[in-house]
Amino acid sequence: MMTTLFGQVDGVPGLIMAWFGIFLLTMTFLGPIFIGIAACLCRGGQRAEEENAPVGRLAALVVAIERAQQMRTAAVAPAPAPAPEVELGYFPYSGEGRRASERLVCAICLEELQRGQACSEVPACRHVFHRDCINVWMKSKTTCPLCRRNIVAGSERISVAFDMV
Repeated sequence: MMTTLFGQVDGVPGLIMAWFGIFLLTMTFLGPIFIGIAACLCRGGQRAEEENAPVGRLAALVVAIERAQQMRTAAVAPAPAPAPEVELGYFPYSGEGRRASERLVCAICLEELQRGQACSEVPACRHVFHRDCINVWMKSKTTCPLCRRNIVAGSERISVAFDMV
């Protein structure tokens, strides 16, 4: 015979029954407490997510607004107008009126202008370039490669003071 909290028990089966009774009693009183603690811990994680959810939702909303604005500006913004087709006249470069030490260089390809090469002059600023170089340049830009004046005549007023500089 053995003595337990519940009194005298016979053998191992009695001991097992005594411990099972203690376990049931403990679970009856402490079980709801453990379940409540576990529920609070689980809800605490949900609460933290709920507390951070407005910030996460706000960030997602801001991103969505930015995307919508980008899409609207992309849809509303007009496509860049193609460069107007301007055909500059050309002439064979002669180098007349220049000193022998003075050499003119095409600012686009950085090669020296040679006698007889086809060259074009920008009317607004009178800068001279190889004909092929300035034609390729004008396919994407409408300004002089050197001074950035508009190549197209009449689109910009030319100041007398600017010509003096």
